[in-house]
Amino acid sequence: MVLDTEDCLRQVMAIRGALGAALVDYASGLAIRSAGHAPSDDHQVTTAGVARVVCAMLTGAGFIAPGQLGRVDDLVVTAGNGYHLVHFVTGRWDAPLALYVWLDRTRGNLAMTQRRVRAAVEELVAD
Repeated sequence: MVLDTEDCLRQVMAIRGALGAALVDYASGLAIRSAGHAPSDDHQVTTAGVARVVCAMLTGAGFIAPGQLGRVDDLVVTAGNGYHLVHFVTGRWDAPLALYVWLDRTRGNLAMTQRRVRAAVEELVAD
C-alpha cells in the first residue's frame, strides 16, 4: 500500500506520545504538510528550525548525506519539552525531505516511534 502525505502523518500522529509531526523540505525549511502541535506553536517556524539543524548536521565533519552508503537515517534531539525525531525521506521526490516528529518524553517510546516512523516512510515512498 502506498500512503499519501496525509495518511503518513495520520499514522505518525497515532503513535503513543506523538504531539506533532511535519514533512519538511529541509533545503527551504518549508512544511510540505503538518499535523498536531508544534513546539513553537507555529509549524512553519518549527520546520525552519528543523531545516537549520539538519543542514548544520549534514555539513558538519564526519556526516554523510542521506541516501548514501553510510548514510544518516535519523537525527534525535532530547530536550526538556520532549524528543525531536527527524527521519530522512529518500526516493519518490526530488526535494530533500525529512519527517519530523515531536514526541512526549513521558508518554512516548523513542525506539518504537523510530520503528513506526520508518515503516510509515517506507509506505510513503513505495512505488
